Amino acid sequence: MKIRQNLEIVTIIVAILWLVHIVNLALPIDLRLYGLRPQHLGSLWGILLSPFLHADFRHLMANSGALFVLLYVSLLYNRKLTFKALIIIVLVSGVLVWVFGKRDTIHIGASGVIFGLIGFLMFLGLFRREWTAFLTSIAISILYGGALFSLLIYIPGTSWTGHFFGFISGVLAAYWTKNKRI
Repeated sequence: MKIRQNLEIVTIIVAILWLVHIVNLALPIDLRLYGLRPQHLGSLWGILLSPFLHADFRHLMANSGALFVLLYVSLLYNRKLTFKALIIIVLVSGVLVWVFGKRDTIHIGASGVIFGLIGFLMFLGLFRREWTAFLTSIAISILYGGALFSLLIYIPGTSWTGHFFGFISGVLAAYWTKNKRI
């Protein structure tokens, strides 16, 4: 039953990303302008909105697959812990991008959340010291560890700060939730 519920949760979250993108295409205004603008007080709401906004279908497809898998694995480990981690990832990475991101840029996309989930799941076993957490960490390190190489290079048009601070916030989420009973 939990497997099915977790699949439903992940499907709904990814479907919301697609729905927002389709609605954006139909509206006369560009919702992407409501992304996260570093150091602009008026865009603090972008901390919460930016993960739902994507540049184009290619960007959305790339994020949808990784988000689906990582979120599903995390929910399989523990649903309550996953939601706590997501709150930490979105808020901490968003604030850090807002403070340290390049001024006059707009950060959009779920990549920060994806890198946050990678960091969270990779370090879960180290901090929780449980077998299931440890095995989850090993599996995610093998499957998604290569994504961390993208943190070593700058790709124009990509939010390096979003990826970097997403990963850092995921590691912090794993650490800050290490003693939470599940």
